[in-house]
Amino acid sequence: MKQKRSSQAYILLICAGMVFSLSACFKNIPVSKVVYSNDFENNSMNGIQVYNYNGLVVGVNPIEFNGSKVSARFNNDRVVLTINNLPDHNAIKVQFDLLIHDGWVGDYLAPGNTIPDVWSMAIDNNPFIQTTFSNTNYRQSYPANYTGSFPNPPRANAWSPSLPGFCSLSGRADGTSMYRIEQTTSHYGNTVVISCNDDLHPFGDFCSKSWSLDNITVSAIKYP
Repeated sequence: MKQKRSSQAYILLICAGMVFSLSACFKNIPVSKVVYSNDFENNSMNGIQVYNYNGLVVGVNPIEFNGSKVSARFNNDRVVLTINNLPDHNAIKVQFDLLIHDGWVGDYLAPGNTIPDVWSMAIDNNPFIQTTFSNTNYRQSYPANYTGSFPNPPRANAWSPSLPGFCSLSGRADGTSMYRIEQTTSHYGNTVVISCNDDLHPFGDFCSKSWSLDNITVSAIKYP
């Protein structure tokens, strides 16, 4: 009987230790809260401002693409999402779909140009992505940043490399490539500003090439 009680006490001690360990683990789990979400299906550009060469563009609305709504198309534009009143956090996670429409030519330098078709993303003016994409036979930088060397194949790391083109490649089933962009970085403060912009050639030729956004989610994360 004494040995049996001793065994029972030992089992209880192990269980108590496991419960303590699990509770300690749960305390170290980060808390994530979605602070912005937009799939554009309700035609809202809430929190988003668009700037071109002349300044703020008024009246920008979502558009139809491939059976659903996405943000407007952009060419030589700066798209800025501002989110205020953030909860207590020490990191920000940004996720969205980036649609690369029509004739992007990756790292190719057209005659007279000093840089290729570059697309960039920054958080609070801190650059995280500066890269190129290709829907043609030319190679691209993504998923690496543009350096002018060691490019990747066209459509590298695309989540969906075979979406229809929008204008100049509208007759091709691979005229648009969709990429899932995800970026997590340390962040403090009440406001975060997420900006995306491009330097496409030819300037303002939306039929030649453009880009749009979809399924934007921003989360504020509190790590212990």
